[in-house]
Amino acid sequence: MDNNLEWKRFGLYGLLLSSGVAYYLLAYGIQRQQFIPLMFLFIILFIAYSITYHLFSKTQFRKLVMAGMVFRVLLIFSIPNLSDDVYRFIWDGRLSASGINPFAYLPSEIMQLAPVKGISQSLFDQLNSPHYYTIYPPVLQGIFWITAQLFPENNTGAILFLKSFLVLIDAGTFFIMIQLLKKLSLPKPLSLLYWLNPLVLVELTGNAHPEGVMLFFLLGAFLLFYTNRWMGAACLLGTGIATKLVPVLFLPLLFFQMKWKKAVLFCALSGITTLILFALVFDLATTQHLLKSVNLFMGRFEFNASLYYIVRGIGMWVKGYNIIATAAPVLSLVAAVGILFISVWNRKENASTLSSKALLIISTWYLFSTTVHPWYICLPVALSVFTPYRFALIWSFTAVLSYAAYQTSPVQEKLWLTGVGYVLVLGYGIWELMKQRKHSSTTSFNQGTI
Repeated sequence: MDNNLEWKRFGLYGLLLSSGVAYYLLAYGIQRQQFIPLMFLFIILFIAYSITYHLFSKTQFRKLVMAGMVFRVLLIFSIPNLSDDVYRFIWDGRLSASGINPFAYLPSEIMQLAPVKGISQSLFDQLNSPHYYTIYPPVLQGIFWITAQLFPENNTGAILFLKSFLVLIDAGTFFIMIQLLKKLSLPKPLSLLYWLNPLVLVELTGNAHPEGVMLFFLLGAFLLFYTNRWMGAACLLGTGIATKLVPVLFLPLLFFQMKWKKAVLFCALSGITTLILFALVFDLATTQHLLKSVNLFMGRFEFNASLYYIVRGIGMWVKGYNIIATAAPVLSLVAAVGILFISVWNRKENASTLSSKALLIISTWYLFSTTVHPWYICLPVALSVFTPYRFALIWSFTAVLSYAAYQTSPVQEKLWLTGVGYVLVLGYGIWELMKQRKHSSTTSFNQGTI
């Protein structure tokens, strides 16, 4: 028995060490153009993640929680190499710190104005959207402003601070997850599905994407909602919407869980919270700029999509040109109808079923979207923790396949690779839904494997 325990301990440390080495190489030794070595390292990470969770999540929970934090600290000190979005965060923050509304001017227009502290040609050259208005809502702009106040000219210091802040937020999200699992009478090791997920670690810490801030407010809203503190839940949901617009998709779901008077008050309070936060940085002109950026994002950008690419292909065959201008709003409308249907269907459910519906809502939105960046999948991964479904974990791996597009300049997607990824995700998801339907009378579920 002792010998067996020693081998298990050796195996756990071996898995964690190999993961640490892979994270180090990803953060400090690989560029996103190097798809083959990047994919190789992600394969190692996901294999180690799966084995570690399956074999050790129940018995070594505390050690794995600590390992997840160690991995995040390891990634803090790297400069994001798989995404350059962080430079727009720095840009927006320095404009705010100088008294300039980041929504008022295009970066290219700023370069024509009087010099702004911390704004330079080298920073401008690192922006990936210099001819578009910023798209980041007020809560994130506040975080960027704080970063600029602390590091008005030091890019490395700004990145280090921002990533450290995001790790603390992620730790808060993990704590909320534990409380939610307790409320749902589910085992707390399920939280490791999120905490140790390689995509979550690389995108939210390594690449400094602020989806984790939105997740913090969204899960906090769900926790308060499940504990009948609906006013606090409404305020947190409104704050989440003012962080990233995505949480507005869950408003119909929560609306139909309450009596209509309380539901109206809930939506009103969420809306007021959102409007107050937006009013801090917006006027009529800047609101128009944000809406223009949103419209451009939804009606012009396309990356790692699924159903949209099929529609686009049919449109090219019939019309002879890219029909994104008409296809994008139609697909968004279809997704909205689907989300409303999911929200209304079978309203007499428990909290666990509500979590499953939330996962289906965000999955529906992304399946009909024209752009699905890898870090977007961190939200489905987080929601899957509270459900019996694991297709989001498959999705978190296949999302990495989208980095194949960066092997060339300009970016050129490998559509066959995108297709393979979505076939795997949809196939596994449909199988899970059919399996769960057969066992719909069962109210509890096992931890599951990945």
